[in-house]
Amino acid sequence: MNRIRIHVLPSSRGRLTPVPRPQEPLSCAFTHRQCSQPRLEGQEFCIKHILEDRSAPFKQCSYVSTKNGKRCPNAAPKPEKKDGTSFCAEHARRNTLALQAQMKKSNPGPVSETLLCQLSSYAKTELGSQTAESSR
Repeated sequence: MNRIRIHVLPSSRGRLTPVPRPQEPLSCAFTHRQCSQPRLEGQEFCIKHILEDRSAPFKQCSYVSTKNGKRCPNAAPKPEKKDGTSFCAEHARRNTLALQAQMKKSNPGPVSETLLCQLSSYAKTELGSQTAESSR
């Protein structure tokens, strides 16, 4: 059995045109070793290495550990005030949660005595209940 092979060039019908891929963000410019993290917008470094750039609008996080007394090594946005404290994303989140918990503790719900005073207007007195029964 002889088979004949016919080579047919594929037509462009039914083909999808290749969609240009979005440009991938440039990698961090950290020089001590290769870092594959994407750069921050308008900066040369990633969030982990942004403190290498002295002109970047970031400084070291102001959080100090109570256990060992060390400062957090992460970057935090520079505050508007010179002496203002600023925290990295993680410590800012924790600080917000702690403030919310403190607000809940300092503003407890209504005290039971206050609720009883408010409800006392609905309670019937003995004299009032007798006069209501006798008037029926």
